[in-house]
Amino acid sequence: MVHALAKATASISWYFKELMGDNDYKKYCAHLATHHPEAEVPTEREYWKRRWAHQEANPQGRCC
Repeated sequence: MVHALAKATASISWYFKELMGDNDYKKYCAHLATHHPEAEVPTEREYWKRRWAHQEANPQGRCC
């Protein structure tokens, strides 16, 4: 029972992190390492600054 509850909690946590974009920086770093190993990896702060600037400059349909 405890194992099932822990697994459910982890699944819910993963879902909300994916929904809110909390894992995006980690995914971006993994993408850079795989496809662009010569590229300099930005700090997490730089990543979010660039991403938000791009979203403001190129608005797309999104929920919020």
